[in-house]
Formats: sequence, C-alpha cells, structure tokens
Amino acid sequence: MVCVTTKPLKRKTLGSSEASTMADYQSPRAETSIGSSMNRKKKRKVHDSEKKLEEKASKSSRNNQFNDSVSEPIEVEKEATNEVLEDSSPWRNLQLVLSLQKKNLDTEKKVELAYAFVKFGYNQVEDDATQSSEAVSFERVLIFLNNWAQSTLISSEKKIRVDGHMSQFGVGGSCLDYRCWKIFKFCLEEGTKLHVSMSFARDILKVIHCIAKNTEIKDFNDDELTLYNTVLDCISSIFTSHGGVSNENLELWILLVGSVLELVLKVITNKLEDSRSGGVILNLACLVFEPFSKFLMLHPNKKNGFQEFVDRLLEPLLYLLHVAHQSVLHTTNHVLISRLLKLNEEVLCQGLFHPSHIDGFLSLHSLTKYKLSDDGKQKDSKTINKSYHRHLFDKLGRISMQKKAFALFGVGELFRLYVHCIKRQEGVDVSEASRKFTDGLSGKSQHVSALSSEIRKSLFDFFVQLMEPFLGDIDAYLKAEVEVASVLDDVHCTLKSVNSVLLGLLEEEVYVRVDDTSEGACGNFLKLICDKITLLSARLGQVVPLSFDVNNGKCKELVEVAAKELVLCINYLLKIDYEVLGNDLESLWLLMFSYGTFGHTLTNLQDESSVISEIISLGCHMVDLYSELRQVGTSVFALCKAIRRLVSSVRDIEVDYPESCRSSLYHESWTKSLRLVICSPELRLSIHNAIKSIPEGQVSLCIQELATDLSESLEWMKGNLGNLRQDLKAEVLGSGLSEVYALILDSLMVSSGNSSLVGVSLNDLMMVIRPILIILSSQQKDGVHKFLLEVSGCTDEALSFHWILVFFFRLYLSSRSLYRQAVSLAPPTTSKKMSEVMRDSFTSYSGNDWLEKTEKDEGYFSWISQSSGSLLFIIEAISEICYKENMVDISPLTYVLNAMIIQRLVDLNRLINSFEFVIKRNEKEDDIYSKQNKRLQKRLLKLTKEAADLVNVMTGHFSLLKGCQLDYPWDIVVAAIDKKSLPCAIWCIVCQNIDIWSMHAAKKKLKMFLSILLQNSLPYASNSFNKCGERSNSVKALNLKTVTGREISLELLSNTMLYEEKFVRRLMASRFCKFLKELVSPLFSNGVDIELEAHPNWPEVLNSLKIPSVVSNNIRKIGNEQEVDPSVDVVYTVCETSFSFLSWMPKRCISSKSFSLYATCILNLERFIVGTLLGDNDDPSLRDHHKLLRLLLCCRRTLKKLMVAYCEDNMESSQNSLGALHFDGRFPALWLLESLLSVQHVFSDDKNTHVNDLMFSLMDYTSYIFLILAKGSFGHASHSLISSRKPFQQKDVPTKDVPTIDQEDSLGASNYIIHIADALKDHSQIMLTNKSEKASRSHLLKLSSVIGCFQGFLWGLSSTLCHMDAQNINLKAIFLRRKFEPVDKLKLCIDTYTTFVQKFLCELVLQDDKLLEASGSFHLEDVDMGNVHINNMFFSRVFAGENLEAAFFLRQLFIAYSAILKLNLQIKTSLSTNLVNVFIGISEVVLLEFLNKTETPSEFTFVFLDGIGKFLEEMANHLSSANPTLPTEVYKKLVDLHLKAIGKCISLQQKRATLESHETESSTKAENDPEYAYSSLDELKSRLRLSFKVFVRKPSELYISSAVQSIRKALIGLQEGCMANYQIYTGNSGGGKVSSVVAAGIDCLDVVLEAITGRKGLSTVKTDILGSVCCLFNIIYHLQSPKIFYKNLISDTHNCVDPDSGSVVLMCIEVLTKVSGKHALYQMDACHVAQALSIPSTLFQNILQLTTSKDKNDSMGDKLLDRRYSIELYAACCRMLYTFLRHHKRESLQHIALLQSSVSVLLHCLELVKDKEETLQESYFVWGLQEGVKCGAFLRRIYEEIRQQKDVIGQDCRLFLSSYIMVYSGYGPLKVGLRREIDVALRPGVYALLDACSPDDLQYLHTVLGEGPCRNTLANLQHDYKINFQYEGKV
Repeated sequence: MVCVTTKPLKRKTLGSSEASTMADYQSPRAETSIGSSMNRKKKRKVHDSEKKLEEKASKSSRNNQFNDSVSEPIEVEKEATNEVLEDSSPWRNLQLVLSLQKKNLDTEKKVELAYAFVKFGYNQVEDDATQSSEAVSFERVLIFLNNWAQSTLISSEKKIRVDGHMSQFGVGGSCLDYRCWKIFKFCLEEGTKLHVSMSFARDILKVIHCIAKNTEIKDFNDDELTLYNTVLDCISSIFTSHGGVSNENLELWILLVGSVLELVLKVITNKLEDSRSGGVILNLACLVFEPFSKFLMLHPNKKNGFQEFVDRLLEPLLYLLHVAHQSVLHTTNHVLISRLLKLNEEVLCQGLFHPSHIDGFLSLHSLTKYKLSDDGKQKDSKTINKSYHRHLFDKLGRISMQKKAFALFGVGELFRLYVHCIKRQEGVDVSEASRKFTDGLSGKSQHVSALSSEIRKSLFDFFVQLMEPFLGDIDAYLKAEVEVASVLDDVHCTLKSVNSVLLGLLEEEVYVRVDDTSEGACGNFLKLICDKITLLSARLGQVVPLSFDVNNGKCKELVEVAAKELVLCINYLLKIDYEVLGNDLESLWLLMFSYGTFGHTLTNLQDESSVISEIISLGCHMVDLYSELRQVGTSVFALCKAIRRLVSSVRDIEVDYPESCRSSLYHESWTKSLRLVICSPELRLSIHNAIKSIPEGQVSLCIQELATDLSESLEWMKGNLGNLRQDLKAEVLGSGLSEVYALILDSLMVSSGNSSLVGVSLNDLMMVIRPILIILSSQQKDGVHKFLLEVSGCTDEALSFHWILVFFFRLYLSSRSLYRQAVSLAPPTTSKKMSEVMRDSFTSYSGNDWLEKTEKDEGYFSWISQSSGSLLFIIEAISEICYKENMVDISPLTYVLNAMIIQRLVDLNRLINSFEFVIKRNEKEDDIYSKQNKRLQKRLLKLTKEAADLVNVMTGHFSLLKGCQLDYPWDIVVAAIDKKSLPCAIWCIVCQNIDIWSMHAAKKKLKMFLSILLQNSLPYASNSFNKCGERSNSVKALNLKTVTGREISLELLSNTMLYEEKFVRRLMASRFCKFLKELVSPLFSNGVDIELEAHPNWPEVLNSLKIPSVVSNNIRKIGNEQEVDPSVDVVYTVCETSFSFLSWMPKRCISSKSFSLYATCILNLERFIVGTLLGDNDDPSLRDHHKLLRLLLCCRRTLKKLMVAYCEDNMESSQNSLGALHFDGRFPALWLLESLLSVQHVFSDDKNTHVNDLMFSLMDYTSYIFLILAKGSFGHASHSLISSRKPFQQKDVPTKDVPTIDQEDSLGASNYIIHIADALKDHSQIMLTNKSEKASRSHLLKLSSVIGCFQGFLWGLSSTLCHMDAQNINLKAIFLRRKFEPVDKLKLCIDTYTTFVQKFLCELVLQDDKLLEASGSFHLEDVDMGNVHINNMFFSRVFAGENLEAAFFLRQLFIAYSAILKLNLQIKTSLSTNLVNVFIGISEVVLLEFLNKTETPSEFTFVFLDGIGKFLEEMANHLSSANPTLPTEVYKKLVDLHLKAIGKCISLQQKRATLESHETESSTKAENDPEYAYSSLDELKSRLRLSFKVFVRKPSELYISSAVQSIRKALIGLQEGCMANYQIYTGNSGGGKVSSVVAAGIDCLDVVLEAITGRKGLSTVKTDILGSVCCLFNIIYHLQSPKIFYKNLISDTHNCVDPDSGSVVLMCIEVLTKVSGKHALYQMDACHVAQALSIPSTLFQNILQLTTSKDKNDSMGDKLLDRRYSIELYAACCRMLYTFLRHHKRESLQHIALLQSSVSVLLHCLELVKDKEETLQESYFVWGLQEGVKCGAFLRRIYEEIRQQKDVIGQDCRLFLSSYIMVYSGYGPLKVGLRREIDVALRPGVYALLDACSPDDLQYLHTVLGEGPCRNTLANLQHDYKINFQYEGKV
C-alpha cells in the first residue's frame, strides 16, 4: 500500500472568517461552521443507521484480511486515506480518481475511500470558485465514480455466481454492501441535479437479480431496511431519471423478472404485504416491471424471445395476475398491489399481445371445426395456428395438464387483457373506470358494442383455444373408469378455470347471439361446453350421497366447492346464451335441490361464498330470464315439476347408495334444501316480479296452467310409495308446492279488464280441489280421516298430516282472496254472478238487494260447499287429532289457521257493522221492521259469538307469547316456520291485524297483548322516540330476509295508528304502570311490594324527608366500595327508554284518567328514588347515585312533557278537564320543591360537572312544572269564574299545606293556586331569614330552586292571562265584578317574591345597597342607565365559568323579575323604579363584558345571558306608542346594545348564522346535521332578536326612527364616535370582512321589515330602508370572493372575532329579496335592480373559474367547500332573481343582459354535480346528486317566472333557452352536460321557456344553432314539449 503525503494547498482568500474556517476544516465543528456560513445549498447529514452500516462494513472487511497482517500497515493505510479525504483543492478529485485506479489497492480500501468522499460530499458545500479550482471537475468525478461503482457491483455479482455462495450482508464491495449502493446513489442524485449524462451496463440487471435472489422474506432490521431502501432508490433513479440500461436484452430481463416474481408470489400468498420485507419486495417488483414493460413495448419479441417469455414467465405472471386480483378484491385497497397488478397486466399485454404481432391471434380460425354441415354433423377442418402463437396455447395446455391451479385461475384475466388489447387497437376506449374487480357479475360494458362482428368472432376464436384444454380435462373426468370422487381437486381446478374464462366472455360481451356471423359455430361450441358441464354435474351428483358418509368428511368439502363452481358455470352459460341449456329446466332445478343439501351439512350460517348463494342466484336468473322472454310459466312450473321429482330422486339414490343414505342427516337435508331454496327472499322476489309482469290478458292462462299442475300434483300425491316416502311427499307438498302456488296466486295482477276471465279460471282451479275440500269441510266426525284417505291413500295422521292441510288451506286462502278482488273489479252484472258462485253477497250487493241476499250466512267455506261446517268446527276437529296423535311440530299449520281466522273475521266485521246499521235505521222507522229487527238481532248475536270464539282461539296463543322472548328470527315464509319462529310469526299476524280482532277480544286478552307489546319493545328500543314512523315496514317488505318479534313490536309501538284504537287509549296507562312497576321492583322493593298507582299520604311523605348532615358522605363512601350489578344498569336504561316513549306518545292518547295514572306513577317512582338517595334503602345495587339522579331527572322531564301535552290539548277544547291537571287540588306541588332541596343536599359536596348539569336541568324542569300547574289551575279557576254568575266565594282553607287523599271535599282550583303561592312565599321568607353563607354552592342551589319554582309559578299566571287576553276576555272587569279575592292574595305573594329578588340581588351583585332604597312606583321616564356599581369579581368568576351556581341563580333572578314585569302590565302589581334601573344596569354591564371577551365563551354563558334577553324583552313590552315616556337616550342605548349583542352571536355562529326568516322558511335545511344542530347560542340570539322586535314594534315614531337610523349607521359601517373609520374592509385576495355590528345591522333590518306594520309606521322608515339597500350592495361587493364558499378546517369556530363573510352575503341577498317583495312600499331605482341582477353572476363566477382552471388556488388548499352553504346561497340567488323579475318588470327588462348572465352562471354551476359519493373528495367544488337536483328545482322557478313575464321580456326569452341548450348539449364550461336527474328537475322550467318563445324565436334558434347536437336538442325539446306540456284546450 502506498501512502500519499502532500502538503495542504491554500485556498483563495474569501474573507477572514472563511479563511480561518478552511484552515481547520478537519474537525467536525469546523465542517459545521462551513455549512452555517454558506447558504447557497442545503447541508446533508448522515443518518445514524448509515453510520452503523459503515461501522459494520468496516468490521466485516477487517475480518476477511489475511492472518499475517499487522496493525501498523493498517494504521498507515488509514492515515493515507485520511490524507486524501482531508486534502484541499485542487487535487482532491484527482487523488480520488487515481486512488480508485490503482490495482494494488484492494476493493475494501477503495470502497472506504469512495465512501469517505461521498460522506464528505454530503456534508461539505463548495462554492462555484472552489469547484472551478479543481483539477478534475466534479462532473467527471461523478461519471468515473458511477462507472467504478457499477463495475464493483458487477464483479461482486460475477464472483457470487461463479463461487455459488450466497452474498452476505455488509461484506465490503459486495452486492449487499450498503456503502457501494450509497456511492452509487450519490452519483445518480448528483448527476440528476447537474444534468450529467451517465451510462449503465446491462449487467447491472444481473446485480439486481443477485439482490433479488439473495433476499430472504423475513422481518428486516433497521440496517437491512436502510440498505434495501437505498437499492430501491438507485433502481428507481436508473430507469426514471437516467433513461435505463444500455444494450439490454430479453434474456437478462427474463432472468431478473423471474426471480422477482418468485419473491412477490411468496409475499402475497403468505399475506406479508404489510411487513417490512413485503413492502420492499413489492416496491422492487413495481420498479422492475415498469421498465420491463417499456422494454417489451419498444422491442417486440421475436419468435425465440416469445417462446422464452412464454416458457419462463407465463406461469408465474398468470399466478400473480390471479393472486393480486384476489388481494385487491379482499383487502382495503392496497396501493402497492393495485399498482403491481396494473404493471403485471401491462407486461402480459406487451409480451404476448404486442401490436406488431397481435394480428396473428385474430386469424386463428378455431371455430371452423364447430360448424355444422347440411346433414347436421361437424365439418372436418383444422385450426390454422402459426407456430409463434401456437406456443402460447401449448404452454397453457401443459399448465392445464399439470393442474397449476393458481396459474389456471388467471387465464380468465388473460382473456380479458387480450380483449382490451384488441379494443385499443380498434380505437375503442377502455377506461379504468369500466374495469371492475369482482368475483360476481359486473355491469355490462358499454364499449364492446363498438367492435365489429368479425372482430368479435376472432375474439371468440381465442376463447375456443383457451377452453379446449379444459374441455379435454372434462372428457377425461367423464370416462367410465374414472371415479370423480378421486379427482375432485382436479375437477374443482378445471371448473374454476372455466368459470374465469366464461366470466371474461360474459363481461366483455364478446358473444352476442343476435349478431353471430359464425354460421352457428359459436353457439355450437357453447352448447358443447354446456353438454359437458351437464354430464359432469350428473357425475358429480352421484358423489353427493357419498359425502354424507361420516367417515368421508374431506370428500364432503371438496364436493361442495366443486358443486359451487358447477352452478356458477351453468349460470354464466345461461347469461351468455340461454338457448345452450335447452328446455330441460326441470333437471336443472332438481340439480339445484341436490346441491342444496350442502346448505345444512357444513354450517347453519351460510356465507356469500357458499353453494347455496350460487344456487339462489342461478334460480333468480332463470326466473328473470324467462320473464323477459314472456315465458314465466316455463321456469316456474318447471320448478313445480322438479319439486315433485325430488321424492323419486331420493328413492332412487337410497336404492343405489343404501349405506350412505342411512344417515337421517341426508334424508332431512333434501327437505331442508327444498325449503332453503324456495324460502329464499331473493328467489321469492324474482318469482313475485315475474308473475306480476304477466300481461293483463294472460293472467287467466297462468291460472289455468296452475290448475293443470295442481291436478298433476294431486295425482302424484295419491301414488303410494310406503309410509316413509308418503311422509316425504306430504312434506314436499306442504313446504314446497304450497309456497310456489300461493306465491303465484298472491302475485297475480287483477284489473277491471281481466277480472271476469280471472274469476272463471279461479272457479276451474277450485273445481280441482273442491271434491277433496268438501270432505274436510263437512260436519262429519270422521271427515279428516276420509280427507286423508282421499288425498294420500292412507289414514295415518302421524305422517306429516299437517303439511297436507297447509297445502289445501293456503291454496284456498290465496284463491279466495284473489277471487274477492276479481269480484270487486268486475262489472256489476258479472260481479253478482261471480258472487253467487262463491255464495258471497256482501262483495257485490248493496242496499236492499244485499238484505235480501243475506238471510243465511254460508260460512267461510261457502265457495266449497253450501252446507259446509264453520271454520271454528274444523279448527277444533284438527286440534283434537293433533293433540290425540301428539304431533311434534305443527307450527306452519298453526300460522295458516290463524291467517284463516283473520280472513273470516274481516267478513264477520263487515256483516256485524252492516247489521248494526240496519237495526239502528229500522228502530227509527215504524213497527213494520220490528220482526226484521228481531231476526237480524239473532243473526247479529250468532255472528258476534262466532267472532268472539275465533278471537279466543287466536288470543289463546298469548300465553305462549308471554312466556318467551320474541328474539328468534323468522324468514317471513310459512314453510320456514318451526317451534322457535312460531311465536314471532303469530305475533306478526296479531300486530298486523289489531283493528280486525281487538273489538271481539276480552279485556284480559287486550291487557295481555299490551303487556307483551311493552315487554318486547321498550327494553330493546333506542333511547329516543322523536320521529313518528321512523322504522321501516319490515314485515311487508318481500326482499327482507328475516324479522324478529322485537322488531315487529318496536315498529308497532312507534306507529301512531296504534293509538287510534280505543282499547289502547283505555288500557295503555295501566299496562305501562304495571310494566314500570315490574321493572323497578327489584331496585326499590327492599323485600316489600311497591305500589306506583296508589296515592300516598303526601303530608307524611313530606314530613319524612330527612336531611341529616352525614347522609351524602356515608352513602358515597359505601358506593365507592361496592360493585354495581350489570343488570341494574340495564334497568336504568330501560327506565329511561320507557319514559322517552311516554314523552313521545301522541297527545290524543292522554285522557284525564290516564294522565292522573301516569303522573301518580311517576311521582311515586320519584318518591322511591329520593328515599334511596336519602338512605332509606340499603340495597348495595343502588349505590350509583349519579344514575339515580339521572333517573330522577328523567322522571321529572317526562312529568313536565305529559303536563304540557295534557294542558295544551285541553286549554282550548274543554277547560273543565283541566282539573285533572292538579288532581282536583291534590297534586303534591310542595313535593316538587322539597324533593329538589333534599336531593341538592345529598349532592352538596359533589362538584362533578355532570352532576351540576343534571341539577340545573332538574331545576328547570321543576320550574316548568310549576308553570304548567299555575297555568292550568288558574285557567280552570278563571274559566269557572267566567262561567259563573255568582261572586267568588273562597272555601275555608285547611291547616295543612296539602290536603289528604281522604278528604271528601277537594279544594278548588282557585284555593289550590293560593296554597301554592303561600307555600312558595313561606319558603321565600325562610330563605330571607336564613343566615348561611350567601355565596356557598349549596346555598346558591337552594336559592335557585326556590326562585325557579316561584318564577315558574308567576309565568304560569302570566301565560293564563295572555291566553285570556287573546280570547278578548276582559279579566280585569270580571275580577272586579266577581270580587276575585285570590288576585289580591297573589299580589301580596308577588311582593314577597320581589323582596326575595331584591335582597339576594343586593347581596351577590351590588356594591352600593343604597340603589335599592325605597322608591316610588315604576315610571318609564325614571329609567336610567349607567349608575349601577356591581361586584366585578363576582361577574369575572361567572364569565370564567368558575361559579356556575351563581350564574344560574342570576339567570333565575332575571327570568323571575321578567315575570313580575309582565304581571305588572296584566294585574298592576307594584314595581320599584330603582330595582328596574338596577336590572337594566346589570344587563348593560354583563352584555358589554360578553362583547369584550375575546376567548371562547362556555356553553353555559349563553344560558345565563338568556335570562337577560328575557328581561329586556319584557322591559320593551312596557313601551307604548301612545305614551312615549322612556328617555330617548336610554332607548338608543338599548337598541345599540341589542345590535352589538346580536352581532357577537353572529360572529360566534360563523357559517351557521342566518336570518330569522331563513330559519323558518328555508327549503334547504339538512336534517340530522350535527354541525347545524340548535344550540344555546342560537337560543340566545333568538331571544335577543325577539327582544329587539318588541323594541321596534310598540314604540312611537320617534323611537322607531331612532332605531332604524342606528341600523343604517351599522350597515354603513360607521364606528361609534368616528365619522371616517369604517367597519367594512375589502381585505386581501382572500376576500373582505365586516365587523359584527354590520352583520347585526343586516339581521335587525330583517326584523324591522317584519315587525313594523301600518301605513304610519312604514312611512316613517321608508326612506331609511331604501337607503339601507345601497349599503347591502356595498357589503356584498366588498365581501365577494371564492373564500365565502369555504369553511375552515377548525372544530371550534367560536374563536373567530369577525362574522363569516359567506353568511353575511347570504343575509344581504335575503334582505334584498324581502325588500323587493314589498315593492308597493319600497320602490327601488333601476340602478339598484341592475346591481341585484348582477350579484349571482359575480358570486358564482368565482367558483366556476376555480373549477375550470387547471391549477387550483393554493391559498384554498386548507379549505373545504361548504356544500350546504353553497346550496343555500344558490337558492337565495334564484329567489332574488325571480322576485326582482316579478316585481320590477320594466327595470329587469332594461338590464336583461345582466339577468341572462346570472342565469347562465347558475346554469353552468349545475355541471359541477357528481353522482358517486367517493368522487366528492376529488374536487373542492362538487355537489352531490341530490343537492344538484335541489339546485335545479330552484333554477326552474326563474324559467317559469320568465314565462309569466313573456309579454314584457318578449323575444329575449330565446336567450335563456339557447343557453340551456348549449349546456345540455355539452358546450358548457366543463363540457360535461347535465345529469339526467338534474335535467328532470329543470325540465318543467325549460318547457315554460319553450312556451314563452314565439315560432319566429324558435326558427331563429334553429338557424343559429346550426347542424349538430344543439339543433337535435332543440328538436327533442319541442317534441317532448308537445307531448308533456303544451295545453291543447282539453281537460
């Protein structure tokens, strides 16, 4: 080793600091300083993992040195290396080149030297001067280093290949040396940056092959992962940035690709895609496949190359094609595998089907040998295959012979690829969207139709070549000496391969039967395939019995998977060409039943991949196919024949395979297979739709076919094959044939045109079964035995006797129903004749004719026999036999008998109602009808008794239903009913027909029904009953698979029609209370039976409320130690659900009695809950007091809702019934307050936020209950006083607060009101004298409770007075005339309440108590603002959320005092001016504090401010237009305060901010949108808006003018106290903004437009409102930008200070629309109309430009389109345009160009609609389809308005029509046209435009549009217009 020593050369002087840095660059810190001082390039760092690799490589290289080496030479070499690395310019590059060229320097040292240079290159940054000073340029060094690195890697690969050893990781200079690849990567990266051209040896492919061959599939460590990632980066750079390898050849590529394929297949088959090694290998495969496909594309394979490609790569490529395809199907869209699949397809396309030699595949002529000669024999011909192409098919044949399964499974995809290549060659688009990865059938391609018939014939030749090897395999399986059972694996492989190819043929529509030019050869070949498959299926069917041998489990699984492929193959062939199967559908159905026996052998739960699903799919397709061919009967009655053949098939199999068929499992599997197929909802729906589609005239023919088949079935049944076979026949008859026959009859469509023929055919059908049913319906005792003998030839009832009855009863049920329908639709004469045949006079006769014909009821079986027995008699006879023979399961028969009972009850109900009507009518006449009445009454009694007896039979099952859980699913099919599903089936028929049977049921049974209903619904319902009928009618849907009794119960319970039944209204309350009692008894019984319906002694209950100081602490301690029983949680949940249901229940169901029962039950439950919280119950399961508190809250909420519903329902209708609201004076009002105080004490130390929320809600509900109590009671008292002519006389008041239940005389409503008021007054006085800590949490809660109760009480009084005032009742005069003393007492109580408010307001809020000193009576002129000094610390804590109790108490104070203000106006209570001023001052201070807060307010802050809003509203009610005494300055301050507060709310709402009119009138509301859910902020804004409305509605003109001027200043944007600084800003490119006050001005202007009425008031504000319109235009043009359509990706938008610009624009447009609508009041100038008409174009042009531009605005990258807002804005713009057009006709005509421009832009926006939801994320500017339909409907209104104004607009109408035609024809900005659904919504408006155009206009358009799609569109529009729209003078 030669050590090179040189002196360091000095650099050029670059500066003192740089020179000093260069002098000591050897240290690491010096290198760092260099990087920091020069900023031209980025500094690169070496990762830790790279350093580890370097150390590992160095260590490995040292180990490989010779043993006689000493340490000193190594040290010298290291020094030499360091000298070279540390050398300075200009010799460093040259020294590197010279060192690497030295032959005496070993590879390891060269690698270290080069790697050090690369490391230095990554860390060192050179300037241009330094680079230019080098003796060898950096570019030349890169080229040299690149060539050296390649040679090193190539030599290493050659050595490994020669030695035959595996390359070791980290060996210096080897293919797995990280440093070599890092050097190579450095050269590639720097070369790319500097645009240096580099060459790559073709042997680099061998290096990559070596890497792949030495890669182990394992979990890579970090070092290995770093190495392989570096290798991948190099490979990627070679082929993407540097043009690839030079002089590459196919042999090297095949070698490389083969090794990579081997790795990839291991990864995918072992499902290691997500591992480290899997990711590396998949990336490697993608990097190799892509250049390989390009190589194949540029270098078409020669003959030898093609053969080598096929021999070595075809099999693994097909293998990968299949497994990757399956992986994409069954994984969550693995990106790498999807990409690899596409590259694999590209390799196959270029390697096999290159355009240069694909024509050879088009001239195969494979079909010639399948053509038939004139004598019907195949012609002798040979297939012409070139050797080039023949090699491919030979290879496929060898793969088929070797049964390489996965490769064969990819042949179908290979065929698909070939078809796609031909399509591309023919210029047919093959888009990626049309390719569907699916195992099933995809939609048909729309591109194949462009291929010519000759091309498709050539494609079929290729298909024949692929299929012939498989057909040869099938021939081998069909040989007599071959046992199919021994080759099941090969059979499955062949069949699955065949299916893959058939699926490709089907999906690509290569074969079209009607366009076949092969002289029948294609059809013959398909027929050949079908014949062989049919023979194979028969051979496989012989193996099916063997699979039931218990010792042959493997055979069973193999047979099933082979059977599945066989069924799938037949299905594909049927879809390709239905004629190939011939007419033997019967055998095909039988084959399906045979394979269906596997449905119950492997598993009871069939997945989608089982053979059963394929069988059902094939059956559905057969039915649908022959339905399209108008041959419905062919497939359906073939099914019936196959069902009959099933028994003989079983018999034959039992003879041939006696050992296998001894298993009972096999024998049962046939009947289960039959039921599994027949009862499948998919097949039933297909048969139903097919029968329903039968033309009207052919319905009777279908019934005749059914009668013929029925005769065959009865003859077949009579054949005696032994008891076991007869039993099977009976089951097949009842479970199979009856289902098909009943389904046919139930699906037939009867009309007035075919009713007569249908009746005749049904009579013929009945003639077939009448002789048999006459025996059964006779009243003979042995009728059943004779019936059995007639049907089956034996009299053994135990042999499936019930199935025979099911067959005949179901047939009679369906026929009877269909015949009744035909009778009702037939002409009168024919109808009477048909009724006589059925002996049913009720359907066709009416009036006196009916009376004459109904002297005798023929009974249910009147159609069978005139003297038939009753249905009840037959049921009893059948029941006797069933119980006598002890039959195991007669569930289907039980259900059918109940269905017959329902049908009979329908007839009985009609007869009973008719007889009752006739009897009542006769009673009003003379005595001539007395005899007739007696006869009719006897008949009526007889009918009523029969109905009652039948209902008793049906309700007798209630005992069964009550004792079981109705959770077992039922398939909604009679044949599928068993013991487990029978309760569900019975429950279904009971619930569906309540109105039919309930009127005849006993009260006990009705109670039992309601109990069962509640028990099976409420425990399983969701915790909300908010929407009526939200559950779908699952029972009636044919396509639902199963239904449970619980689902039926929930659906019935949520159906409001249930509550129309009288027994439900009458009995629901008691049943619900009983259910609730049973539910909570385990919780509260404590060993004693509890009563919820009894009235307790409330005085004793109140006295027993103990509040010891240790209760809460002790209970909580015990509760933390005990574990709660999970069953207790279920009880809590069910209780909450039950109360939710009770709250949802329709109001009309709540009578006085039921309300009392519900309320008593709830109050008693409250009593138990409170007692448990206070420690009365020691049950450990009740220690979760939070749940008890939540349950108490639920009780009180429900009580409140019940009282509200009952009070509202009776307030208007019957005031007398309001007495039940307060239990006639016994309602325990004090319990509400006392229990609340007790519970508060229990939780006094619990500072849990959730507990606080529950307490506040509990107080609110209690307050509202007091409101309803006071409202109802005072209303009741007032109503009694008004009705009475005597003065009011107060009764003596008992000493106790609440009367006992034993008192004989209850207190009246008036005395009850006084008692409540006195009780609340006493509590208030107690709190006034209480000296506890005034600011403590518990004390504030008590105060809030007391004040909440009396404020609710006061609001109840006020509400009653408002109600009376609305009815124009002068209460003041009535109270004075009747001497209504309670009013005086109430005033005294109100004074006490006022004192209460004053005292605690002073203690908590005020700093100066003198403000509340005695003052005179209240006068508005004394109101003042700004003189209140409040406790700032108190309010700062309130706004910070630290004292929620104080905030809630303050809210209660404001609401209470609002009620006092309200009552002052109504009954002249006393008011203090100082107290009013204090409240006004506090309101001002608090609202200003709210406005100045920059942080996000808590949700509770809005609740607290709601009380202030209520106070301001009631303060405004004192203003009077007749007496304007409020100081103007105070009024102006209050208006400004409202403006600022509303503006703050708008800023916090952001995009949710809307006008009041929008919230009530918008048609674009999105239901169940959590983002737009109503919140407390919205409530606060509504409260402030309502208060402002009152302020501007009542005052005088002076006040109104002041308010409107304030609004106008806000709209102008003037800041308070400044005339030059505006609050409207243009902003930057992102759009402008406005202040919150400006937004509030818009909102308040909308309020003013609604509030101010009358000519005088409107004249006052007219000028200011018209001036405000200009301000609105100014705001819109400042804010318009794309920004308004977006929303920030921020979850909490309350942090925004300014309002959302989009919401402000929307509000401006809506206000402009409203002003325009009031055109008689506000005449707008033409310039204003022009501005309005241009707004939509200005706004939506932004979004169109962004959509159509190629590069979207980067500034909007973090935004998302607010689709809901964009639709609302679109709708608002449309409303504005047609409103202006309607009310400003002439001005609009002057600016028609602006109108046309806006309408065009809105029309162009409809192109933005996408159909699929997954595409919504592709663009920021996309609407969904339903949203687009909405917008189309809005735009339609503009077109319709243009038609209305056609006399004004004239010929300009054609401009709008031409714009639509252009967009529809695909000439809009996006060139996509309009979707069909949107055009349907828009089309009525387009027809209106067409109607508005004159013939000259249409001729002009015809000329201007010219030839092409636009003119065609116009012609089609005119044609559709004449058909659908044009009025021709006929009605």
